[in-house]
Amino acid sequence: MADRLDQIEARLAAIERRLSALEASGPKGLPSDEETPTKAEAGEALGEESVSNAATHLGRVLLIFGGAYLLRAITDFGFLPTQAGIPLGTAYALMWLYLAYRFGATESRRVGAMLYGGVSVLLVLPILVEAVTHFKLLSGPASAAALAVFSAFALLVAVLRNLRSIAWLTTAGALGTAFVLLRSSGAALSFALVLVFLGMSSLWIVYQRQWKGLQWLGAMGANIGVALLAVLSIHEQWAVDPMASYYLGIALWCAYLLSFAVRSHVQGQDPGIFESVQAAFVSAIAFGAALYVARTGGAYMAVMGLAALVFGVAAYGLAFGRATRTARGRGFYFYSTLGMALIIGGSAVLFPPSAAAAAWSLMAVGMAWFSGRQEHVTLSLQCTILLISAGIASGALENTLHALIGDPTVQWPSLAVSQLLVAATAVACLFIPVAQRSDRWGRMAGLPQLVVLLLSVWIVGGQMVTVLAPLLAAVPGPSSDLGMLATLRTTVLAAAAVTLSLSSRYKRWPEARWLAYPVLVTVGVKLVFEDFPNGRPATLFIALALVGGALILVARLLPKRNNRPAEA
Repeated sequence: MADRLDQIEARLAAIERRLSALEASGPKGLPSDEETPTKAEAGEALGEESVSNAATHLGRVLLIFGGAYLLRAITDFGFLPTQAGIPLGTAYALMWLYLAYRFGATESRRVGAMLYGGVSVLLVLPILVEAVTHFKLLSGPASAAALAVFSAFALLVAVLRNLRSIAWLTTAGALGTAFVLLRSSGAALSFALVLVFLGMSSLWIVYQRQWKGLQWLGAMGANIGVALLAVLSIHEQWAVDPMASYYLGIALWCAYLLSFAVRSHVQGQDPGIFESVQAAFVSAIAFGAALYVARTGGAYMAVMGLAALVFGVAAYGLAFGRATRTARGRGFYFYSTLGMALIIGGSAVLFPPSAAAAAWSLMAVGMAWFSGRQEHVTLSLQCTILLISAGIASGALENTLHALIGDPTVQWPSLAVSQLLVAATAVACLFIPVAQRSDRWGRMAGLPQLVVLLLSVWIVGGQMVTVLAPLLAAVPGPSSDLGMLATLRTTVLAAAAVTLSLSSRYKRWPEARWLAYPVLVTVGVKLVFEDFPNGRPATLFIALALVGGALILVARLLPKRNNRPAEA
């Protein structure tokens, strides 16, 4: 019994010694100050860990490439037939793409997934090139199909695992491989299709994952591919049917425009800079391909023009939809501008210039009315663009230029109905209330109406000279009265300066005061170089009196800074 008690006392003493030791060393689990690592030591440990991880990944990459070179050596030495070596190498590369898919599902393994995916791309693309150029195992179309299939799988892995670097590497590598194989194999159409596929794939990947920039790379490849196909169809050494570039250009055009419509009206995202730039590029490529094919005969340009009109009307329909119209966002500006451009291009292809000019003039009146009703300055700008286009197509601007500064002894312009219609609609658009206030446009909101005013004065003045010059100056011909013609031109220009100064008194055209004195300066220069050399005392009296009177009237009619313009 005594021995038992002695053992218990010894154990209690040992427990007390341990408790005393623990109390002396502080709370359990907390290291002492001597044991706490410094910041420098922590940073050094972190750096060592990063270097270790990088070395590990680099070692894995080198081992993977080493395995690929081992397969190549076995094939080169004849231990493995070429027909088996190429598929085996491809399977070896695809295995790493599969591992990238597997590793990408785990956050801690994403770096490895990116490396494995990148290695797979860097292995497959050279194998594909050598299978065509060196080993002659694949034809051009077959290699294009293989490139498209591999690109699709690699891009799918990138999208599913959110591996942006793999998407960039795949797109860039596939584009470069496509151009290399296009040149070496001669299968221009097959690889142009691959480039279009890459362009559309990169676009929808960006739309799906909200990545930035990849769509530009894909679009550049697609645009160059279709344009290159059209260029190669000219050369006899390339067996490319011109119709192939025509249909592929239309397919590219339709695919991008429809994708933009789905993006904005189904996914609810406004078009951006890329959509605006690419819409212009694909439209130019499609019209260029159609223009080239049209030289061989057929109604290809008519089909293209009709398609442009249909797309233009559809674009205006998207722009004037309630959601797009009331939002006043980028969607309205994009689709309304696209619709105007396509309608101008389509009608220019389908109709004679005079008929197209008449249609654009009437359309300008409609745009002016809608501008005031919907309070969109953009539509006022489109009205101005349509009037300028109509003036060019009808010849009104060219005839006015000839009437005001041309040589009357050679020929003299004549008025056409379409030119009179352009002048009438330009004047009508001046008196249709349009939107002239906008936070987006600021002080430039009235600029479209100012251009319409200048255009109206220019065309109407030129047409007056065109009609009156044969009656008063006996033009055209060597017996033309150059002095009387100079006086007539001076009269019209002086009247234009007075009209501009009078217009500046109204709230619709306050900016017209900027143009009144420049017109008078032009009249003064004209007096020196035309009226004095060609005029007679009687004609010079009339010219000087009119210019002097115009100077006085302009000075009196221009509103002072403290006077507010009146309502139009």
